[in-house]
Amino acid sequence: MREGQTLYFPYLYARQSEIRALRSLRGNQPLRNIVIPILEPVNRAHAELQRLLNDFGTANDNLIVVTNPYQHEFHGRGLDGWIEPIEEAIDAHRSLIPGLLCSQATTAEQIRDFLTQYRERDVALLYLNTRLSDAQVQRLAERANIRFHINLHERMSAAHRAMLPREKVVDVRDDFQRKARNADYVGIEFFTDRHLNYQQLAVGFGDYTILGATFEAGGGPAAAVAIHGTFKERGGDVWVEHFVSDDVELNVGTVGEKFLQAAGKLVVRAQQFPRKFGNDQALRDYADDVAAQHYPGLGKSKERQIYHHVALMHQLLTGQL
Repeated sequence: MREGQTLYFPYLYARQSEIRALRSLRGNQPLRNIVIPILEPVNRAHAELQRLLNDFGTANDNLIVVTNPYQHEFHGRGLDGWIEPIEEAIDAHRSLIPGLLCSQATTAEQIRDFLTQYRERDVALLYLNTRLSDAQVQRLAERANIRFHINLHERMSAAHRAMLPREKVVDVRDDFQRKARNADYVGIEFFTDRHLNYQQLAVGFGDYTILGATFEAGGGPAAAVAIHGTFKERGGDVWVEHFVSDDVELNVGTVGEKFLQAAGKLVVRAQQFPRKFGNDQALRDYADDVAAQHYPGLGKSKERQIYHHVALMHQLLTGQL
């Protein structure tokens, strides 16, 4: 990692659309030294995740994977049957960074066990409402093999945050304003400017892309289809525009028709303002679907929204946009 290097950490939950977005991104963008994804798995199915880890590892690209997930399919269950293939991938590739989520329930002993297990390699600690003492945080700050101290939702106290070395700190914040219904999204709104001003306080910054931090297992049929497209505004700030289908009632139109309504609006805007939205494969795929009047499925649309946002941040940080 070079001095002054800009690092962006998209935080994702390792679902199918997220895994596929990252796989496509890694194939099309030189992510190394710019983008380091953080994955907190929520599903026990591990084949696609293991394949993604091996893809990143083979390319010597960094990726952080949480080794003690707790949400959704992991809630109230152990890690047996899931952790073994994940550890196998981690052991095979030095560029993969095992992470430990340190919550209110995490004990100092569990942190010690994790650091002992991975004492010969770089690791990441992710802090979320921890109950560590000042002395414990100070000892962690002095550990050489903790490559990243990741401050989730900026929930560390100012005193504990100040103990951590700046060159290892990452602040991850939810910059997406989630609405209860897709039909509730309207117009444009500010997303972030942290890529412009974080350098004095941290080595990197992160967000939860256009998905938001709150994990949702999935809902029923879509009454409205929304596509969230981030873009660069004057001065370099990132904003997000919400493209919502014209039809927003459950029994009006098909989901495919609603997708094309929303996608059509995105394509017009992105082609009208290429210096704002950039040019990436996700935008081209949306344009192809609109031209062909093809509906690829909502999962594919989510994949493209993630792809576009991460690609946009990459283009901003590398001066391409």
